[in-house]
Amino acid sequence: MKRISCLLAVVLFSSQVLGSATFEKRFKIVRDDQGRVVSVKEPGLKVSFSIAPYLQQIKENLKQEQMLMKQKGDYDAEIEELLLSDIEEKGDKSSENIAYVVKSMRALEQIDVDAVFSAPEFKNVISAYEKKLSDAISYLDPTIIAKPDNSRFFYKRHVTYQVVTWGLNFAKKRLSSIPILNTASYVLVEVERMIRERRLYHQNMLLHYLELFAEDELGFTKVEADEIFSSIYESQIPWYAKWESDSAANNWDSYGANKFFANFRAATSKLRANSRRYSSIDTRINFAFQEVVADGEEQIVNLVNKESMFNSKPGIAYIKSNPSKVRRKRMVLQLAGLGVSFLPLPDFIKNIAASYMKSFYEDQKITEGALFAHFEVESDREMQLELKKQYLNPFDNTLILD
Repeated sequence: MKRISCLLAVVLFSSQVLGSATFEKRFKIVRDDQGRVVSVKEPGLKVSFSIAPYLQQIKENLKQEQMLMKQKGDYDAEIEELLLSDIEEKGDKSSENIAYVVKSMRALEQIDVDAVFSAPEFKNVISAYEKKLSDAISYLDPTIIAKPDNSRFFYKRHVTYQVVTWGLNFAKKRLSSIPILNTASYVLVEVERMIRERRLYHQNMLLHYLELFAEDELGFTKVEADEIFSSIYESQIPWYAKWESDSAANNWDSYGANKFFANFRAATSKLRANSRRYSSIDTRINFAFQEVVADGEEQIVNLVNKESMFNSKPGIAYIKSNPSKVRRKRMVLQLAGLGVSFLPLPDFIKNIAASYMKSFYEDQKITEGALFAHFEVESDREMQLELKKQYLNPFDNTLILD
């Protein structure tokens, strides 16, 4: 028994050393002249960027799906199969929205992808937007993940949504072709979302470290760690919620920790409520993720985000026997978000359908920053690569450390 205890102590110590080493490699703690932590930075999230990587990604994805539509007679059935669990869970309500997903993908079948993306007017709109968005990003400094010395730092810097509004109005004035206008509008919104979600993804990585490692192992005091918690949650306050910003500022020493542990308890309750879905409940990875066995498959489920708008079971983050399924589903649903703009439907129906599509992936993939951090600490490069693929964000090149 003593030998086993010694071995466990060695494993625990090794894990702690590895965790602090990966933390130091990824994050930079910035202190002022008095030694107080003024920011936590992710140096890889640089200011300058180009929209080109995303344009390349979406072009390739569109062409791939168009090729599959031509080659596969059961293409529609394959798309439905990706969302089958939603039909089983909620029946007709989900079935109607899944039909919109299929129709949205079919609406993309005849688009001349090269003609749209090479059109001079399309390029001009993208170029003007790229400059505006770059200026807005530099105002915030995207390398800052937490600002514990300033309780309103992020609240005062909700600027990128204003650039999206400008870009959409600019596109409507400059573009008359429907395929080009719809595609440009979609790109403008998606690019801003992906740039913004980088910080949120890396904040979830930071939360994993704050949860599972002692403050002194990461280079903080307890007070500093609590203020970092608060800064992370302060950054998530919507621009219009001044009352919440005031609450954060007035309770800065406990605001974030209270939010974190409330979310942790809610996740634990969700796991308990859904326990009958799983034949085995294995390791709890962190506040957000749990290893389970469901339908004979080893899975990692997301206890923070549900599967979709109409499906309240924990979202599936990874399936061991089919590791590409989550990525494939997300890629299809993202493209369907463009396709729905071409459907002859009232705007309010399109908005509901688009919200349904986003509900499968938009929040889920951001929370997966905490799962990525787990595999980073474990030095599991294969799983890091899988999570990077399903993150689907070409603007984040910092995930795999050398």
